[in-house]
Amino acid sequence: MKRSIWTAPLALVFATQAIAQDAVVVTQWDQFAQSGISAAGPAMDELIASCQPALNGASVLRTVAPSIGIRDSYRLAVSAGKTPDLAYTWPAASVLAGYARVGALAPLDEYYAKYGWDQVNPFYKGRNSYDGKAYGLPMEQDLMGVYYNKELFKENGLSVPKTYAEFQALAETLKGKDIIPIAFGNRDRWPATNTFSLILGLTAGRALEEKVLFGDEPWTNPTFVQAAQTFQDWAKADYFPRGFNGVGYDEANALFLSGKAAMTVTGTWVLQDMIRGADFDMGVFMLPPISADVPPGTMWGEGSQWQLSATSTPAVRNAAAAYLNCLVSPESRQIWVQKGHSVPIGTTPEELAAWGADPVVQEFFTAGLATPDANFYDLHTTLPESVTQVLYPELQRLAGGDASPEDFLASLQAAWAAADANGERWRP
Repeated sequence: MKRSIWTAPLALVFATQAIAQDAVVVTQWDQFAQSGISAAGPAMDELIASCQPALNGASVLRTVAPSIGIRDSYRLAVSAGKTPDLAYTWPAASVLAGYARVGALAPLDEYYAKYGWDQVNPFYKGRNSYDGKAYGLPMEQDLMGVYYNKELFKENGLSVPKTYAEFQALAETLKGKDIIPIAFGNRDRWPATNTFSLILGLTAGRALEEKVLFGDEPWTNPTFVQAAQTFQDWAKADYFPRGFNGVGYDEANALFLSGKAAMTVTGTWVLQDMIRGADFDMGVFMLPPISADVPPGTMWGEGSQWQLSATSTPAVRNAAAAYLNCLVSPESRQIWVQKGHSVPIGTTPEELAAWGADPVVQEFFTAGLATPDANFYDLHTTLPESVTQVLYPELQRLAGGDASPEDFLASLQAAWAAADANGERWRP
């Protein structure tokens, strides 16, 4: 019999009825709440029920945690040796590899082979692997784009920019009309990482990023300096609200949804709240390339990944894997799209149209998935955790004008060298 326990704090889990001592119980942590980031709770509710037969008599004991908070909670659980059997948490790449390196995760290769999880292409399987073994099953496809208020654009005679120069002209025009160009808040520190990742990829391109992330090219190279300068220029030019380093992510989204800002540059992970919260005609476009020699593309990655605890019994792992296979099935993918406004990896634009996905979802993914060979990396899911903890405050200083682009990148290079020496660097 299924057990779906909904709680706010991760530490509070209460069973509504007794579970037999000999029953197989899969403890699950995920971030699918009813509102906010990753608000695909309605889809998860339905899928736990529809995937119950796949568990072969086992039960799911579920806990919901905030999308951001689950990252820290899982890290603490690893440190304490108290990880749940099944977790949907982020980030993959270097952080997941760190968990695998210390023996906290169970390898999933036998389940990839058994269930044929070939919707996970080599790019994503590599990001969920360590030392030649897969340790995560990514599900949601994440993309970065520019949400915009179509009605506000129309009222002011504005159009979607096709070049970066047109984007700059658009921002200047909006400023002249006393409209905030971009709703941006960085009190939580991670939003700047996404914004900078997008600017970096459109300035440097994927090939140069890979020379830095997986090769020996330094962070201080001239093109990365140009990207850092571009991000600082946005702040200096008042593309962002006043006091943006003290504005929260949700508050920034509220500026956009209230019509006080024309655009917000963020990801598909907040599609649910954007669709539910907008009382105007909303659209999405991809930010044009910043460097002339960089092709169109966007930042992409997995929203999070399912991972199994190495301490779970074989019976629990087998039940959890069968359940996961149901969660990523074509039938379940359709529910994710329709009820969760979430697009699983491997879903095509044609499927989105056939399944009646929201028009904004279709617009976002049709554009974002059209450039797979040029799409680039999200820094805070790719860098070692120790480097990310330097990146966050240094980006605040860069955006606030308290650090030059050269100083910002020198700090990252120093953190990068230390992480490399400690064996923390991840390569696909």
